[in-house]
Amino acid sequence: MAKAEFHEVIEIDKDKLFAAITRYEDYPKFVDGCKTVKVQRDLPGKVRAKYHVSMIKDVEYVLDHVENKAAGTISWNLVESDSFKKNNGRWELKMVGPGKTDVLYELEIEMNFPVPGLIMNRLVKGSLPSMVKGFVKQAKNLK
Repeated sequence: MAKAEFHEVIEIDKDKLFAAITRYEDYPKFVDGCKTVKVQRDLPGKVRAKYHVSMIKDVEYVLDHVENKAAGTISWNLVESDSFKKNNGRWELKMVGPGKTDVLYELEIEMNFPVPGLIMNRLVKGSLPSMVKGFVKQAKNLK
């Protein structure tokens, strides 16, 4: 199992970053390895998304997301997967000044096939800063 956390104050509007994170269908445009995302929105603040991602191998998984724009939180839990035993996490966004957001991202994943810990930690922790930068760049490009 791998756990990772990213925490930093970033020069970005909280609402714009929240919008970029919750536009799951746009992930293939800017998230490394993300091939497709199919989104189902049945209730306000609740989203089910099916992801097809190329990591160590191509994997598919379904996550249930809970969004709370006012609180600046997005959390998710694994529903089903061909490769994950666990995929849970959350974003927490807090405005700390004009155009500045305190960003917390936490992730806990476990694969259902053997992956050496060093490789898993490098995949999870090593990619976090660039992934967050991708969301920030996407947020800055939103109209």
